[in-house]
Amino acid sequence: MSVSPPRGTLTAVRDRLRALLPSSEVGDNLDEAPGQRGLAMLLSLVVALVMWFSFSMREEYPVTMRMPVEIVQTPSGTSLRERPPPSATVTLRGDGWTLLSLTRRTPVLRVVAESGRVDLAAALQEIGLPAGVEVQAVQPQIIELALDTQTNRRLPIRLRQRIETRVGYDLLRAPRLSPDSVTVTGAQSLLGTLDSWPTEVLFAEGVESDMMRIVALSDTFSGLLSTSVRATRVRVDVGQFTEGGRDLDVQIENMPPGILGVRFDPPTVRAVFSAPLEGDTYDRATESDDFRAVVDFFDIARDTTATDGQVPVSARVPEDLDIRDVTLQPSRVGYFIQRAAPTTNAEDEEP
Repeated sequence: MSVSPPRGTLTAVRDRLRALLPSSEVGDNLDEAPGQRGLAMLLSLVVALVMWFSFSMREEYPVTMRMPVEIVQTPSGTSLRERPPPSATVTLRGDGWTLLSLTRRTPVLRVVAESGRVDLAAALQEIGLPAGVEVQAVQPQIIELALDTQTNRRLPIRLRQRIETRVGYDLLRAPRLSPDSVTVTGAQSLLGTLDSWPTEVLFAEGVESDMMRIVALSDTFSGLLSTSVRATRVRVDVGQFTEGGRDLDVQIENMPPGILGVRFDPPTVRAVFSAPLEGDTYDRATESDDFRAVVDFFDIARDTTATDGQVPVSARVPEDLDIRDVTLQPSRVGYFIQRAAPTTNAEDEEP
């Protein structure tokens, strides 16, 4: 935005300064110091520029700006299934001072949609522009909203976490959430794709004791879906763990008919595990008969190495036995299959 200053503005300013300032400061006195004359000329220039800017800003100019678009309401019973354009390019005309205030604080074009077709130019007139400001162009002028039937679903909250405990400590159980579910409202086509609602990632390092955190729910749909709560309370129970071990006889699983048994080499393996220091978990882990080391016969059947090949051994831990990091040493064993003797059917003898 620019405009030429009125004719004679600089001369008028200079004459005005001569009338206001002593002749020793502003004038054509040849005896005054060069520095004083330079300061007077600088003041004259600054005042002239200020007056020119003031006069110029009273003129009318066009200005083009990008104005954010926000759909604050859709027709009853509907929701957006896609985001509309985030902004519109608007050309306005008005006096310089008013336009300057609009460019410094760009208004948001908030739209109450009565149908799937929205006229942004009409909506712009309704937001209440300053007096004297004229809308010359809006691009796009019309937007088509992608609408769908509005519905809601109750979904479990899924915690995303990166919790790292100190060495020798671990979580005693999965983190507990309160609330652990949330009602989500929005387009039916979007809700149909969900089986849970995630949180923001909970980060924690060097944890060695119980902790409680408030964790915000994540908005992965950029506002297209709304939730009944915005955060959940997370409780994390942490305990100290100790290492334990015991010897386990290797057992066979899924043995088919015709097989008398399978011998393993070695017949026992060493199970090493981590158990909570408090409670009786450690004692039960060292005594429970349900804590076993097994070989699945299907692995033997799939073994094509050789008769004295090796197969993996797996640990079977009871569900009510809370032990972690179970390893078996060795993790593979040799085997020998004991088969039943084949039976022959007697054939009818000829006389």
